[in-house]
Amino acid sequence: MHLKRYTLASLILIAAVGFYVYKTVSPGDYTLELLGVNISLPIAVWVMIAMGLLYMASFFHMLYFGFKDYLRKKRIARDIEKLADALYWDILKSPKPHNYTDREIRKIGVVLDNGCDDFTKVDRKKCHEHIRDAIDIIVAIGHGEYVDLKKIPLDKSNPYQVQNWLNYLAHEPEKAEEILKKSESYDPKVVHTAIRLYVEKATEQQLEKYADFIDIDVLHHLLDTMEARDEKSRISLTTIEKLLERNNPDDCDYLRIARKLSKLYTPHELLALFEKLVRHDDKALKAYIFTLIEFEMLDKANEILQDTQRGEYLNFKAFLDLRKAGKHYPIELLLRQC
Repeated sequence: MHLKRYTLASLILIAAVGFYVYKTVSPGDYTLELLGVNISLPIAVWVMIAMGLLYMASFFHMLYFGFKDYLRKKRIARDIEKLADALYWDILKSPKPHNYTDREIRKIGVVLDNGCDDFTKVDRKKCHEHIRDAIDIIVAIGHGEYVDLKKIPLDKSNPYQVQNWLNYLAHEPEKAEEILKKSESYDPKVVHTAIRLYVEKATEQQLEKYADFIDIDVLHHLLDTMEARDEKSRISLTTIEKLLERNNPDDCDYLRIARKLSKLYTPHELLALFEKLVRHDDKALKAYIFTLIEFEMLDKANEILQDTQRGEYLNFKAFLDLRKAGKHYPIELLLRQC
């Protein structure tokens, strides 16, 4: 409250009340004995004196608490400057401690003083309750737990939201299809992890259902997990061919896939597959030659290599020459380029 306005309003009120009492109540005097002295004044004056004393008491009351509020605001202003400085150093990844005088601001400053990258160093007992809730969520997610964040409107690409869904899939991999059914609601990283988990036990029909999500990385993962399946549940080479055609693999992808398939299927099946692939994609030629060498069909491999340019496929030609000379180096040497 503005003390000048309050003083002016009080004086006007005191004068008005005194005038009203003098004119309408009683113009007479009243005698008051004070410390053995009789003081005789008009009743209106006594009323004005009483109101004046009340005004003085209220004036000093407001002055005292106004001064306290002034000091509090100055203290908060200084602490806000310290918060800004704490945020400045936190942005620069070099958090520094600050001495906050306001108790409520201290609950927020204690977080910034420790940096916003590692909340494990923050004393959560000193934090604001709202901030403490957020830190509890982040720490739990960081420890691999799944936290229900449905009531917290985080963007699907928020790093904590992404990690939380990855934790969910780690705990319940059988729920991967739930993610795939609503893929638009999740970050691509979550969807990618879900399809990797899904293909591990998927049948051919199930693979076709979500074929759009199977990129070359997922296809490699599928083949890596095929060894754990029995022959009846293995994916046919026809399905693998379709998945390859969808992804436009490079020559290294073909090579790595040929190596994985060589452990799962018969030479006849694999050669038939790569003969078809080569007809549609020249990048599959290295994998075809690799397969021929793997299954000791060296004459056929040599015949194909002789039709290539002189400077092409030098590592394959050198490896084939070593095989012909009886030098059995591991075929994985041909994969080093990848």
